[in-house]
Amino acid sequence: MDETTRPEPSPATSEAPSAAARADGASGVDAARQMGRIVVGVDGSKQSRNALRWACADARAKGSVVVAVAVWHLYPLAPPERVGASPWWFTADPEEATRAYLGEVVDEVTDDFPDVVVEQKVLSGHAAEQLIGLSAVADAVVLGATGSGGFAGMALGSTSRAVVEHALSTVVLAR
Repeated sequence: MDETTRPEPSPATSEAPSAAARADGASGVDAARQMGRIVVGVDGSKQSRNALRWACADARAKGSVVVAVAVWHLYPLAPPERVGASPWWFTADPEEATRAYLGEVVDEVTDDFPDVVVEQKVLSGHAAEQLIGLSAVADAVVLGATGSGGFAGMALGSTSRAVVEHALSTVVLAR
């Protein structure tokens, strides 16, 4: 596959949007393909929340589906009150803890966008690699310029930099 070709997601791995149907009669995976996809990396940082807000506003204007993605590696995302604490604060399965946290962030942001379809996807691995992979079937990838691990004063975080350099779709950085 060359970089100009986007593979179609296989029916076994694609997820249907949370809305039941569209006015034109399309639903499920077919509606998601017709509507376009905006992938958003969510790590719980202020900038990732801004990225999700931007993606929802853009999706509303274009009639696209937003795919909010959280990627965990070794341990789940820490809520703000736990930043700096032991990484082993959780007692639940890391995937489930990340799924719960992603749900909270999505619920918080999407209250302002009730008409936008937002899928939630929790993956394990390296965030940049997962987002680059998803860029192959996305119209755009939206990220915060720096994430939860950013050093003060950094203009671009390591995940954002890697995605900008290797994504197969448009990349939008939000601040």
